[in-house]
Amino acid sequence: MADIKNVVILGDSMSDIGNKWLWPTGVLGRLTGAMRVNETGRFSDGKNWTDFLIEWSTGESLMWGDREVTIRKSTDYRTLSSSSVLSVNTWDRPLETKPPEDLDAYLTALLKANKQKATTTPPQITYVNYSMGGCIVTRDWTPKFGALTYLRGQVENYIAQRNYMKKPLAGATMHIIWIGLNDFVTAKRPDYDSDKVKTLPSTNDYAAWKTWSKTHPGDSTNGVGVFPAVAEIQSLVESINSRFSTAKADNYFMVIDLPSVYNAIRYIEGLGEPTKVAEAKSIDPIMQRYNAMLESLVQNWPADDPTNAPAPDHVHLVQMSRWMDYVSENLDTWQLSKKAQKHGVQPFYNPAIPPAPTEDPESSETRRGITTSDLGHPTEAVYSIMARYFVTKLLQNGHTLGRLTSDTWRQNAPFNALPFDVK
Repeated sequence: MADIKNVVILGDSMSDIGNKWLWPTGVLGRLTGAMRVNETGRFSDGKNWTDFLIEWSTGESLMWGDREVTIRKSTDYRTLSSSSVLSVNTWDRPLETKPPEDLDAYLTALLKANKQKATTTPPQITYVNYSMGGCIVTRDWTPKFGALTYLRGQVENYIAQRNYMKKPLAGATMHIIWIGLNDFVTAKRPDYDSDKVKTLPSTNDYAAWKTWSKTHPGDSTNGVGVFPAVAEIQSLVESINSRFSTAKADNYFMVIDLPSVYNAIRYIEGLGEPTKVAEAKSIDPIMQRYNAMLESLVQNWPADDPTNAPAPDHVHLVQMSRWMDYVSENLDTWQLSKKAQKHGVQPFYNPAIPPAPTEDPESSETRRGITTSDLGHPTEAVYSIMARYFVTKLLQNGHTLGRLTSDTWRQNAPFNALPFDVK
């Protein structure tokens, strides 16, 4: 299919590598305890799934060294520029070489070594991650007094920055979209009110809803949460193809659906928060409809804008919902426990810069709980299993990414004796 040369991440807190916590609303959220991130700005006790994707595909790591180095490295990949490039290393190369105690001396030596390298450029991947914690899809909804941002803003930033680059992106570009939880969980956007809107389609077929929205424009927004969210994803995918029409043949898309809220401790009966457990009964069916309609969109993309619609082999759905249901039913197999971490668990940097510990001070039991102390976001251990499934689907759809191929993945994937897909 395509050897992916550029990766663009669009989404919310699950993928955020340090965007939200620097915004005024993010700072306020941290001060009030409404938002918890680790010391590098990730909604995790360490890495998130995008960090694993980058490590596995290139051999470089953004979560490396210590807090200062990680933040410095991550900054280059939160906006698109000529600095948003990672070299692809071979599988037998260590993740990073351990620096001496004097970081300045290490950086000086590294600069000298780079100048002495052969003039041939190693394989490279351009990577940019616009994901923002608290981001929602639907623009006709303004909850939380404007504290939540919109996916369209990320796409607009990407388009502007890509147009501004002096050297255009070359090769196949994979746009990864994973968003929607905040629309139905944080914003508590309703699905629809059947008592007020009597004309709603009884099917999850996206084309039927699109036809309905054209004939009932007054009913298609307020109180109908799922359809506008999926329609916005369609619109944004087509806007990317429209703005980069000459590169349409190189534009690819992977859309990830939503895992059940019951995979987070917050919503589990007997373990979670009573009010959240009650909410889950109304939230989960809406998310299932979102997933079903998203699947319908991807499998039968509307032909009303054929110039900008992606070809069937250029857009794929990753059903993370099915995968995480399977993982949740087999926690022991994946060495996970149905527990939340205590507050204050810090990232473990490997290799670490002295005087940081060379061995993780936290126990394996702590690290392999299913959620962090906020009871809602996955731990690094869970993110790695999510990333593992994403890579599997990327390869199954015929793509390669850096050093990730069907052959190398089977050899180097974590838990490579365990299933790679849901039967």
